[in-house]
Amino acid sequence: MLVRSRMLFSWFAAVGACTAMCVAPADAARYADVLGYFEPGQNADVVYGSDPIELYDNPQAALGGPGVEVPLSQGTLTQIVSLGGWTDDAGSGTNGRTTGLVVGFSTEVLNSEGDDLLIVGNAPYDFVFYEPGFVEVAIESDGGGATADGWQDETFYLLKPGNYDLIADPRTSSNPIGITTNPDFSLNYASPFDDDTNLPGYFDVTNGGDLFDLDDAIDAAGNAVTLQSIAYVRLSSVSDSAFPFGSYFAPEVDYLEVIEQSGDLDGDRFVGLSDLDVVLASWNQTVPVGSLLNGDLTHDGFVGLDDLDVVLANWNSGASPVTGSAAPEPAVLTTMFPVLFVLISRRSK
Repeated sequence: MLVRSRMLFSWFAAVGACTAMCVAPADAARYADVLGYFEPGQNADVVYGSDPIELYDNPQAALGGPGVEVPLSQGTLTQIVSLGGWTDDAGSGTNGRTTGLVVGFSTEVLNSEGDDLLIVGNAPYDFVFYEPGFVEVAIESDGGGATADGWQDETFYLLKPGNYDLIADPRTSSNPIGITTNPDFSLNYASPFDDDTNLPGYFDVTNGGDLFDLDDAIDAAGNAVTLQSIAYVRLSSVSDSAFPFGSYFAPEVDYLEVIEQSGDLDGDRFVGLSDLDVVLASWNQTVPVGSLLNGDLTHDGFVGLDDLDVVLANWNSGASPVTGSAAPEPAVLTTMFPVLFVLISRRSK
């Protein structure tokens, strides 16, 4: 069997190589945990069979990680919130307010290399059925993470959808999506929503969630902008047009998760021994896809060499470690290599 991570740390301590304090993984920092605003559009989807009708309209369902449940009006537990569809006036909700959901991260989300956010809806895995929504992001200009009302004076930038150049800007106009229904309940989508290569940049499209890169942010004029970090995410429905059951598209949201590819697994904005510990604790194991608490940096549901490579490639990088921690010297790597070699060579069968 593999040498467990805590045994490695005991060994490090014995030879004096471990110079960093271990920091517990920061679960809350990985998921949206601040509610800023919610105004559902039409219908907000219904709990079928409920009498009176219950709507999936509790925005608290979008906070926290997978499996977090909140009650609806009659006590039914749910993991999702439904945005509902636009009314005839693009972006106007049933109460005359702009439709959409704004959530935030109390620990700012850094713009690292590659994808930065995973947004999970309830798209099915066994047939084609998606209700696309678009994503906007904003910084906290006062610095740091989100607050409940801090989003109100911030500028939001669209994460450019894959078919942006083929449609009108989803922020300012409706984009009807023509559909026909197949006998197996899958849908045929009309252009430009019929081609999967056009669909990156929308949420509630892919089973298991959709990935977003902060490098795709554009301003109101469609120009690319550079964001070092964000604190707020605004989610909106693309359209309520042409739905085969007569009324609406209603994208759903389960949770929003930070996709960290810089190797910082413990949330201290520094890559070192405590991040290595997270990877080794789940070494050679299948884990929930994208679970940073289990070391899945490559978002493939398995912890192994690829995840280790990310940590080592970013070793000793990042902001200063948390107070009380000393940055490990590069020489520590020399001490670690024999152990890592044995660990990798003795992968469980």
